Amino acid sequence: MKKLLLTMALLGAVFTVSACSENKDVASDESSELLAKPEVTQSATKESESANGDSGTDETGKYEKIQYGIYELYFPIIKESDKIRGVEYLYDAYFAENVNVHKSINRPEGTSSVEGNTQLSCCAAALPEFAVDSEEKQITRDEMAESKNELIKTRVARAYRESDEETNVSYERDEEPDRNKKMKHEFKHVDVQAVSFALYESFYETIPNLTVNVYGMSYSTWNKYMPEDDVYSINDTKAMMTALAENNYSDCDKLASRKIDKSGVYYMDYSEYNKDNRYKQLFIVAEFDEMPIDYAVAINDDMNYNISNSQDYAKWKENNKDKFIE
Repeated sequence: MKKLLLTMALLGAVFTVSACSENKDVASDESSELLAKPEVTQSATKESESANGDSGTDETGKYEKIQYGIYELYFPIIKESDKIRGVEYLYDAYFAENVNVHKSINRPEGTSSVEGNTQLSCCAAALPEFAVDSEEKQITRDEMAESKNELIKTRVARAYRESDEETNVSYERDEEPDRNKKMKHEFKHVDVQAVSFALYESFYETIPNLTVNVYGMSYSTWNKYMPEDDVYSINDTKAMMTALAENNYSDCDKLASRKIDKSGVYYMDYSEYNKDNRYKQLFIVAEFDEMPIDYAVAINDDMNYNISNSQDYAKWKENNKDKFIE
């Protein structure tokens, strides 16, 4: 709970998954047109007014400094020519209202958008050393460093949604679900997922090494941790995920791996990884080898698709095979 409160207190520094993707409005024609042009970004639209304060460059001229409530955000300034079409950068992650625009522009041909997991999504602004001009800010910086290592350095996602009768239940701010309540779960498959990585490699001299691994857990292995009737609790899931991480996913088959060193939109073809329906669940682990306090990053995986025309998709995949994690 302390870590959760700390994260919420550092809204200006670290955003968790829900905060990065809390707006689910349908993309407007204006936003779609903007993202279709690499030289134009959402930061030039009216969403910039939602910063709740003044914005401008810092004294070094390298960062865009935005007052977000009582917090100062520092976004690396990069050339428009270095920005990649379809990638969600920090400004959009924090402020854009029409987040579904990325689902549309990154949708593979022959697929349709569906709801899916968004567990890799996260974003963190930088807090450069020159911005620390008081003891209070130094404390914030130290806390932020700890939170970034805990919440951003390693992200773990499940490919298939495990929905239950409370999946769409809303809780009050101070209310939490019963983590020991056992409920029947239904697995909802998706065929393809896109992930946007804004790594700001053109801004920093060096960036942390990022590796994405995809693992498959067979039905028999799943049943070592979970009951066959799929009735389990939140804490049961947490215990399984902890055990898998501690064993470095040795109980699973490694299906794909890729080192990501450039910003871009990458794809995972779950229909290919699990073409024989051998696996009950697939796990995606995105891990940085380090997470410096002055490093800014944005990851968006809120882009899930099912194949609707296999021929069109196969042709599109062949033409974009360099974008797949294999």
